[in-house]
Amino acid sequence: MDSYIFEIVMLLSAVVLILVFAMFALARQIGVLHTRLAPAGALMTTAGPKVGQPAPVLSVPDLKGTPVTIGGPSKLPQLVLFVSPTCPICKELVPTAKSMAKDEKLSLVFGSDGGQVQKHSDYVSKMKIEKYPYIVSLELGMKFEVGKLPYAVLIDEQGVLRSKGLVNSREHLESLVESMRSGYESIQDYLVKEELIGEQA
Repeated sequence: MDSYIFEIVMLLSAVVLILVFAMFALARQIGVLHTRLAPAGALMTTAGPKVGQPAPVLSVPDLKGTPVTIGGPSKLPQLVLFVSPTCPICKELVPTAKSMAKDEKLSLVFGSDGGQVQKHSDYVSKMKIEKYPYIVSLELGMKFEVGKLPYAVLIDEQGVLRSKGLVNSREHLESLVESMRSGYESIQDYLVKEELIGEQA
């Protein structure tokens, strides 16, 4: 009798273990699906300068006091990434932006809207972005009407604003470059127009 109970207990324990493993496997798959179903492109906002029009042109000093021109004609497309030392997503995105700027041959500029200069200086050192212009300017954020971070704008060599939006992954940053290359305002704009073309065909 005791051996029979022992076998039942062992069998039930094995079933419970299998169910636990199955739950972990399902949880992992849900996480993978969530990642795959995330928006493919940066979330473009309607506020601020319009895509396809000349970007605002302004000259502001970076943390080192060197004047930096945003907008206007330039040798390379200009990617302005708005960040903050207190933004956790920004910390993950900064290395991605550095890598992408190198791969895509972009002029990368970091922008922030204010706060203690020392905090920004410490952030620049911590993120190892000393070789990039880092601008602390309320005016810069206001010109592009930046409401949430991280936010990025991409300006082409002629000074035209080609894409903009909230970004929190490499895919979002890459979508800004793809928008510039394709001539579409955003990935969402591309999908909508392609669907309309398909319906008309």
